[in-house]
Amino acid sequence: MRVVLMALGFVFLWCGIGQAQDVTEGELNAEMRYQGGQYVFHNDWQVESGDVTCDGYQDKVAGYVSHDNPEGSTFLMVVVTHEKGALVSEGVVTFFDSANQMGLCGNGEPPPKISLERLTQEETREMTGIDDACPVAIILEDGMCDLHYYFWVPDWEEDRKLIFFRN
Repeated sequence: MRVVLMALGFVFLWCGIGQAQDVTEGELNAEMRYQGGQYVFHNDWQVESGDVTCDGYQDKVAGYVSHDNPEGSTFLMVVVTHEKGALVSEGVVTFFDSANQMGLCGNGEPPPKISLERLTQEETREMTGIDDACPVAIILEDGMCDLHYYFWVPDWEEDRKLIFFRN
C-alpha cells in the first residue's frame, strides 16, 4: 500500500497536478525583467501578494518609479499570475505630472503606494461596468490624485486584462 501511495505522489508531482499555482519570486523577477527592461533590477520595487484574479491562488503585483523614459518619470506596475497553466503578466506605465486621466499628480517622491482591497461585486460592477471582473482592486495611490483602481477581468480582451477606474 505504501508503494502505491508513493507512486501516486510521484505521478501528481510529475504531471504538475500537485504543484501550487502561486506566483513565485523567480516568476515575478522574470516578468518584471520582461516588462521593465534590462535595468529593472536597479530600481526599488514594491511587491504585494494576493489573489487579484479570483482563481484561488496568490498573484504578485509589483511596481517602481522609473526615470529611464525620455518623456518623463513613470511608474511601472506589473501584475503576474497563472492562467490556464501559463504564466501571464500585464504591465501598466503611468506618467507623473500628467493631466492625462491615467496620469499621476506627484513626481514620484515618495513613490506611489500599491495596495489591494476586496470590494463587493456590486461596487466592482459599478466601477467597471463588467459583471465578471474580480472584485479585488489593485489600488495605486500617489497622495495627490484620486485613487487609481485596476481590476482583473479574465476573459476581457486578448491584449488587456486590467480595467482602469478613477473617479
